[in-house]
Amino acid sequence: MVEQRRRTRVEFRTKADVQAVGLRMLDLETRDLSHKGVFILGDLPLKEGQGCMVTIYLPSDAEDAPVLSLEGRVARVVKGGVAIDFISMDPDTYMHLRHLVLLNADNPDLAAEEFCKPAFPDLEKEIK
Repeated sequence: MVEQRRRTRVEFRTKADVQAVGLRMLDLETRDLSHKGVFILGDLPLKEGQGCMVTIYLPSDAEDAPVLSLEGRVARVVKGGVAIDFISMDPDTYMHLRHLVLLNADNPDLAAEEFCKPAFPDLEKEIK
């Protein structure tokens, strides 16, 4: 299978929730993420193209640990998991994702270069 990803994806296991019309799936686990999407483990009742909201809980002992809320669309459903593309997020969430990717990337320089290529043009204008 040919690699189609255009963004660095990093292993990042943490808890997540996914909500879609008529569905609320709590206490799921992420496998990896990029600033453009996330892979969530489990055989979830989602369909390709379906819109959803994703909540990612950053690991921390602090009570006020950041919680990332993102709007997404199911990109791929496979046995054992679902790939979700992010389609909208607030600027703070984008910055958290950016830092997570850069801190966990095997090649942080390449990941930093990728952030120069807009994944979210409107949001990235707002941050600059």
